[in-house]
Amino acid sequence: MTSLEVNSLTVHLGSRKVLDDLSITIAAGTFTAILGPSGCGKTTLLRAIAGLVPPSSGTIRFGKQLVSVSSLVLPPHKRRIGYVPQEAALFPHLSVAENIAFALDKENYTKDRRRVIVAEMLELIGLSNLGERMPGELSGGQQTRVALARALAIEPKIVLLDEPFSALDAALRNELREEVSTLLKKRETTALMVTHDREEALVTADMIALMREGRIVQHGTPAEVYFSPTTPYAAVSTGDALVLPAKRSGETVFHPLTSGVSPESSESGTIVIRPEEISVSRDPNAGQRAIVTKIEYYGHDAVVEFGLIESAYLGTLKARISGNIEFHLGQSIYVDHVGPIRWFANS
Repeated sequence: MTSLEVNSLTVHLGSRKVLDDLSITIAAGTFTAILGPSGCGKTTLLRAIAGLVPPSSGTIRFGKQLVSVSSLVLPPHKRRIGYVPQEAALFPHLSVAENIAFALDKENYTKDRRRVIVAEMLELIGLSNLGERMPGELSGGQQTRVALARALAIEPKIVLLDEPFSALDAALRNELREEVSTLLKKRETTALMVTHDREEALVTADMIALMREGRIVQHGTPAEVYFSPTTPYAAVSTGDALVLPAKRSGETVFHPLTSGVSPESSESGTIVIRPEEISVSRDPNAGQRAIVTKIEYYGHDAVVEFGLIESAYLGTLKARISGNIEFHLGQSIYVDHVGPIRWFANS
């Protein structure tokens, strides 16, 4: 197992600064998801770690080995990196077995050893009987498995995955990401996966690093980044969130779902509430009166949108509820905040 340490990494592509003094440490054997919007530098980070993009400054270490610093950049083929791109990128003229064997150079692997490793990889990904197939004869999920097997064949120090499931349909994507996560954890492989899918990150990874404008803005377990976001941006990045105007006086926070008026001397800020932290009831004593304006039904739960009746806040709010949906459009309901107070002062 190999740890990964990126320290003060800056990367320019032309005149544009894509990575800006980025730092992150990934423990050996963990599966980490880099989560962020398009254009924030996620893929550039992977390419810099793989040695495909030269850094302007900063360092990259694999365990104790320094692989990148301003005066030294270890070439990609000497880093023992497994790279799984967004598209499987299999060679169309080579069979499945030949695609896997392609990563095993003849200088370091005998013909017999190559054959053994390919057989092991095919068994590992559940395609033992498809070694002679051509890539065009495989499904999208099978192609992704082969790309992963090719990456793992060299026993890499670190595996990098660049949105490997994005081209698959939802059902297959869920199935395959679970398989890949289980496989990498079973082999105790340090893995770094780029994604813009927050559910994928929460479900798959041991750790999540939230990225914005070329920097890591929060790094922690899925539970930590979901329940304890360090900024409203981090909250929205990891799930549905209501970012509401608020006032604070001492230990008391006033926001649209609370009753009472804040004192004139109150500090201004925002509060972040998850939709599942709002209770919805027909009981007039169970909170503020509201009107249902929309219902989104998902089977296992539903999102009820509503507007407050006796509040200066005119925006639409959302509550997530489970079980039978007993409400309808235009109905009067009573809502209350039943979750933690996530207060952020205005900067």
